[in-house]
Amino acid sequence: MYVYVVSITSVFLCRLYNLSLSVYYQPEEGEEDPFICSAIRENGMLRCHDVPPYSEGGAECSLPAPSLGGEGGARDGCVNWNQYYNVCRPGNVNPHKGAVNFDNIAYAWIAIFQVITLEGWVDIMYYVMDAHSL
Repeated sequence: MYVYVVSITSVFLCRLYNLSLSVYYQPEEGEEDPFICSAIRENGMLRCHDVPPYSEGGAECSLPAPSLGGEGGARDGCVNWNQYYNVCRPGNVNPHKGAVNFDNIAYAWIAIFQVITLEGWVDIMYYVMDAHSL
């Protein structure tokens, strides 16, 4: 599975503005609704521009990062830091606390069992379609 990670530009922005963004985008809902992106060579459903905007206190942020020589930021808005997640590569965390994966034979058999018994197979199907849809 792929996740969007922070690019070099984003690392620079984090240091410049003293931010603490995670290395990859994680939805606020946690592990129940993972954001699985697709590489350019794949025809998956989610890309860089599909990362939802950053939000603070329930308000959706839309401002860009302030420039170095510019005036102070707007008081009635917030910066959409999620727009700087722009690199898609494999991550270390699999969906549902690592339970849905094909990393070793044991987990692969569990996933196959889920598909055969029709219990939870829809989630697996959607994750594969999100990353590798044709």
